[in-house]
Amino acid sequence: MASQIPEEVHIRHCMLFEFRKGNNATVATKNICDVYPNALDIRKCQRWFSKFKSGNFDLSDSYRSGRPSALDNDVLRAEVEANPCQTIEELSNSLNQPWSTIQEHLKQIGKVSRAGVWVPHNLSEQNKA
Repeated sequence: MASQIPEEVHIRHCMLFEFRKGNNATVATKNICDVYPNALDIRKCQRWFSKFKSGNFDLSDSYRSGRPSALDNDVLRAEVEANPCQTIEELSNSLNQPWSTIQEHLKQIGKVSRAGVWVPHNLSEQNKA
């Protein structure tokens, strides 16, 4: 039978079970990896055991805001509408943003390049069929 890595929350339940049995993170990692190879590394288990020791038994992901976007979609939209013939490279230079950021934000605002012009990505009824 092929080994299958379960969802992350199931591994967390296994870690909590091992913690409540009184095992340390090293033993817990070994026991879990005996059943689910490569599902867990020792550092991750140590971090969770540290949470458990502090009394936090919440197994859900905690909120992480992530890195805030440095590019405002409204600014990009205005730049594209002012000159829809600009390339991503030109937009990247004028807005002082990486090429990949411009590309991702163009997707977010629904713009695609057609014949060298940025246009809304709307399908006609004929194209939808």
